[in-house]
Amino acid sequence: EMATGEGKTLSAGLAAAVAALAGVPVHVMTANDYLAARDAALLAPLYGRLGLRVGVVTGASTPDERRAAYACDITHVTAREVAFDYLRDSLAAVAPGDELAQRALSLAGAPPAPPLLRGLCMAVLDEADSLLIDEATLPLILSEVNNAAQPRAACFQALALARQLQPGRDVRLAGAKAGAAANSGTAASSAASRVASGVTSGVTSIAAQRIEWLAAGTQRLEALCAGLDGAWHNRRHRHDLVGAALEALHLLQRDHHYLVRDGRIELLDAQTGRAAPGRVWSRGLQTLVELKEGCTPSPATTPRAQISYPRFFARYLRLCGMSGTLAECAPELRALYRRPVVVIALRRASMRTRWADRWFMTAAHRHAAVVQRAIALHRQGRPVLIGTDSVADSELLSQRLAAAGVAHRVLNARHDAAEADIVAQAGQRGAVTVATQMAGRGTDIVLGPGVAGLGGLHVLGCQDGTNSRLQRQLIGRCGRQGDPGSAEVWRHLEAPCWSGGLGSGLRRIGRKTDELGVSGLPGALLRAWMAWLGKRDERRNARQRRQLLELDRQWQSRLNFSTLNT
Repeated sequence: EMATGEGKTLSAGLAAAVAALAGVPVHVMTANDYLAARDAALLAPLYGRLGLRVGVVTGASTPDERRAAYACDITHVTAREVAFDYLRDSLAAVAPGDELAQRALSLAGAPPAPPLLRGLCMAVLDEADSLLIDEATLPLILSEVNNAAQPRAACFQALALARQLQPGRDVRLAGAKAGAAANSGTAASSAASRVASGVTSGVTSIAAQRIEWLAAGTQRLEALCAGLDGAWHNRRHRHDLVGAALEALHLLQRDHHYLVRDGRIELLDAQTGRAAPGRVWSRGLQTLVELKEGCTPSPATTPRAQISYPRFFARYLRLCGMSGTLAECAPELRALYRRPVVVIALRRASMRTRWADRWFMTAAHRHAAVVQRAIALHRQGRPVLIGTDSVADSELLSQRLAAAGVAHRVLNARHDAAEADIVAQAGQRGAVTVATQMAGRGTDIVLGPGVAGLGGLHVLGCQDGTNSRLQRQLIGRCGRQGDPGSAEVWRHLEAPCWSGGLGSGLRRIGRKTDELGVSGLPGALLRAWMAWLGKRDERRNARQRRQLLELDRQWQSRLNFSTLNT
């Protein structure tokens, strides 16, 4: 664990260079294509002076470009690209001794292409907690296009049927906002098995709320399907497909779970708020969302191979990584990957100050207070970074700031091309930046001239999830390398984590507010409740990761005749 701004990129370069000098091929993995290319360019002079060759693999790289990059001493790449290249190599490989397959290829005049990878020798992971923990719940599925028209026709019919059903009367939706599940770890419904897949990429699980069929809805759906033929007479089939259509209509929300850009659906990463190109939902859910938004349905896909990050990273001979937030997940890292966590002390003493947390009764109260805080700090000349949960939240807050005449910049999945530039300017005098989750993570926020004397960067967290690591990552954006800075966290009691059980009781008790709408409940009580929720959700997520690993091992055992086991 190295705190934000302490030099993780340079440390990764040193570790990779030492291993490469010993003849070990090294994969340095980071969050996205931009950071992979940027870090390779930044470290190229170091590698060059040591006589080492460096390559870069991005989503746009051709097979020949990938093969050449992996042949270098050090390759900068995203984990997703390496994992899928590994699956491609596994599918394309001809087992040694399989003379029948080798002769068939020879007779066809198509000798097998050389593998893309040289093996899984050593991996150095930036943002290691994101890859090893957060994305460990996402199976990586390599798929091929299936142009059959029948599944798409069934999706058209399912959406038409779902629009004739009414939540509350025919089905019960456990939760008002699907976004809460991804952030809080709410138990997945039957749709959790609809993992995202891609033709050459993409994974995500959908942590949607449970859809419960009521007796009236079951009877109504049966009556609606009476005039249809084929599989619509099968109760399980119609419940599964129409249930998915109901999720697409009522639970999956635009700008919370996905964007519509250039007539296409782009899924959003629940942890970072970044767009996730190549990820798609499977089992019809992707098509249903596309139809809901009026987009051209993408071709159906058929899974060919899959692997999870825990099983993939366990195949590396050497595995290491860094992040600013690893201490919280140290036990699971030891259990899943047999890797200890070492906390590196700060190079300079921290000058960050933590202001008191606030809990507002409603999101509207919080938005109004955020605008006032931004205006006050802007007048002082201090830069402000405001963290939000989703694209929709960031744009709503942006509208409030614009109405108040506050000049600002927004960093969310719609502006990912300008991510580095927006974050790099976030430390300038009087700058106000609104960012979703941890968009911009990996880019230094450098304080402008005179800003340190004003108190440095101020971070205002407006994220309502229970993940303490995400909160610590956001707070870590200020007060880096001994710079001054301050941070505070503001929540509201309309968030999904306050619905039901003790949360609802606390919300009712806390209705007494001040003129700003701040809850009158003791902060210690609210912090204790959030800490309990965080531990509960992390235990649930850890259980889901173990279940996925077990399912992944079962998949592997069913394919024990293939080269995926070699």
